[in-house]
Amino acid sequence: MKITLYGKQGHAYTVAFKNFLNSTGVSYTYKDISKDEEARAHSKELYNGVAKFPTLFVDDKVYVTPTTEEFNKIMQDLKLRA
Repeated sequence: MKITLYGKQGHAYTVAFKNFLNSTGVSYTYKDISKDEEARAHSKELYNGVAKFPTLFVDDKVYVTPTTEEFNKIMQDLKLRA
């Protein structure tokens, strides 16, 4: 399983999602779109020219700006627990 999270430092959902992923011990990649130009450009492609976050990638699936409820459901489906 390959997980990548695009977010921004200090953003509430980004921090919460990172904290959860860290607590599971699962390996994931984090990209801060305010510092990573490639991630910011990719985000703009996903959101029709606007860089938005968080964005969660799990294998070949893309979850655009998931809410906390959506994120929790995705984690349950992946059988990841804190």
